[in-house]
Order: sequence, then C-alpha cells, then structure tokens
Amino acid sequence: MGKLIKKLSLVGLSSLLALSLTACGSAKETSSKTGLEGLREKGKIIVGTMAATPPYEYHLVEKGEDKIVGSDIKLLEEVAKDLNVDYEIKDMDFDGLLVAMQSGKVDMIISAMSPTEEREKNADFSNVYYKGRNVMMVRKTDLNKYTTPESLADKKIGAIKTSVQQSILESELPKATLKLLGKSTELSLDLANNKVDAVLVDIPTATLLAKANPDIVASEIYYEDPSAGAAIALPKGTDKEIMDIINATIDRVKPEYEQWLKDAMDGVELEE
Repeated sequence: MGKLIKKLSLVGLSSLLALSLTACGSAKETSSKTGLEGLREKGKIIVGTMAATPPYEYHLVEKGEDKIVGSDIKLLEEVAKDLNVDYEIKDMDFDGLLVAMQSGKVDMIISAMSPTEEREKNADFSNVYYKGRNVMMVRKTDLNKYTTPESLADKKIGAIKTSVQQSILESELPKATLKLLGKSTELSLDLANNKVDAVLVDIPTATLLAKANPDIVASEIYYEDPSAGAAIALPKGTDKEIMDIINATIDRVKPEYEQWLKDAMDGVELEE
C-alpha cells in the first residue's frame, strides 16, 4: 500500500471515576438508581467506535503502546468529563456498532455516525457535532480519466458498509458496482491494488489516506453530505438529563472540532 500513518500528537485520555450509563447502559449491569445518578454509581461506560478512520479515530502505536486517538476521541474526553465518568473504547467494524449497542455490548457510539431515519428507529442521537463533504478518490494514474460522476457511472466503487457514502453512491451512481468494506484503510488498499476504480470518503479521511499512500489521490468529484452530520448515538430511551449534558458538551466544543481535525491531520508523520 505504501507508507503507513505512524505518529500523531496525542490527546491524553483522562482517568476519571469508573462509572457507566444506566438508562443507556450495558444490559449486563443492574442498579437501583437510574438516570445520571445511576450512571455515576455504576462501572465504566463502554464506547463503540471504528478505529480505522483517521483523523476521527484510529490506532496509534508509539513506544510499544497502542492507543486509539483522533478528533472523536477528543470529543469523547470532553463528554466523559462533563458526565463525570470514565470510559473504555471498543473497536469494531462500522456496520456492527449499532447491533453491539442494541445487545448491550457498548453503551455509546462515537464514530462520526450520522443520525439517519433508519438508525433513529434503534438509537437516540445527540446534537450534530460535525458535517463535512465527500470526495471520490482514484489512483493517481487515473486522475485525468475520472473527472465527472458520469465517468464512474458503471465502474466499481468502494465505500464503508452502512455509511453515508454508501447511501450517496446508491442514489447518485445507481449503475455502479459497489464494494462495501468495514474500514477506510481497507478501501485505500483496494484502490491502490486495482480492486476498485474509486472510493468515496469524507475529505479529512481522503487527506490522510492520500498522505499515507501517494499512489491514490482526491479527484475533483465531490458530494455534499445529505445527512444531518455526525452525532453521538445512544440506546433508545436514553435519560433526558444524560442527553442534555452530552448536547451541552457538543454545543460548547463544536467550534473547536474542526481545529481538532486539523491538528490531527497536521500532526501525522509518515514512516520512513
């Protein structure tokens, strides 16, 4: 694939009280208290994410220690502080996140997830904390070949399974053959290895994938995000006091989020 992402300025993970959600907590835990009081009485909250989507969330191995870092992790830290809870991150494929939350394996999802109508049937969502644009990535040798959506109309295109990008492709390029994968790093590998003709990702992800692999580049084919944007997902029926605190956190830090994305991208160095 070429060079891999190696280093990023780390955002320290706070170690607070070990607590967990109640109204939106794990099915395996019980408490006599509910709502925010119950949340703070219980163990730690388990947060689901797909840690293969830099700069939002991804693994960073430094000095032998593997950490999950990124702009969404910075947001998680702020949410945890305001809820006064500790957290543990559980990494999984994007299309398994909601299923894991429904089964009680995770208590919250922070993974640049959009609150679509279908997802809202099975989850409650916070306020939106970020909304961006999407760009088609192609091999550098094909940059002059694929210049319009029509040029990719009947091609094989990759996207993250159950993502906003999948919905865009199904709507805008219905004759294209879709290859749906679990991680953005898998998309870039398939593109570099000629297994797909293009991949659709958001612009920050495209920036880092291109930086990690000089053989793939962003094209001039852009798509606006038709969704509401990225939000935090919680179990259906989450306590209002808990949701209000999360939304207040988002409202407070939302002006900083784009800078967190920029800091994440600017901090990346490539392995020699």
